[in-house]
Amino acid sequence: MAFAADSIFVPKPPEKPLRFCKATSLFLKSIESDSSFVEITRWRDVKFDLRYASFNNVTGHDLYCGSKRAFLHRDAAEKFRKAIRLLKKKYPDYHFVIFDVTRPLYAQEALRALVRGTPFSHYVTSPASGSIHNFGLAIDLSIADSTGNLLDMGTDFDSFEPCAGKQGEAEALKQGRLNQEQIKNRNLLRQVMIQAGFISLPSEWWHFNAYLSKEVRANYTKVSF
Repeated sequence: MAFAADSIFVPKPPEKPLRFCKATSLFLKSIESDSSFVEITRWRDVKFDLRYASFNNVTGHDLYCGSKRAFLHRDAAEKFRKAIRLLKKKYPDYHFVIFDVTRPLYAQEALRALVRGTPFSHYVTSPASGSIHNFGLAIDLSIADSTGNLLDMGTDFDSFEPCAGKQGEAEALKQGRLNQEQIKNRNLLRQVMIQAGFISLPSEWWHFNAYLSKEVRANYTKVSF
């Protein structure tokens, strides 16, 4: 997702939060049988805070029915293994914390529904064309220190603030909304991921693509559900 730099979008919580259990079951059965994907749930030196597997996310729904399983396309997984090694070498006591990886299409639609009919509707990719998450080639993540606490990045995951990405950092720093330590932490995350071959999304400090969007859509297939 990406949002306009001159305003803040505040989604309304749902009147009746839902759990997408049947859809999650179909998605897991589909991805388990697809040899293009690798389950990373039990990888060493990685922790998980899968927000869409809880009600603690911008939609207010439990999109993954509490499932803590995480998958990446094997091409993205290879790059992520390199990122893990790089972080471990640079900061042995640090580890990645993953918020989201391969995203089913029904979850993309739930995110799209947040902004449908608003001036922000074109900032959330339609499931028809697919987010890079829907191809298994994007990862949302942060870094935690030796105590398990997330490094301070200045905003939470899925923040709609203009300063949520690099494109808004200079102005936010000038205004005092962000500080140098938060920028330093963001740059650490970017440096490691980019060195591993990922591409940083300018509007979100947490989002990284394994390849350019046009390359993904030309050479890969979206998930089925």
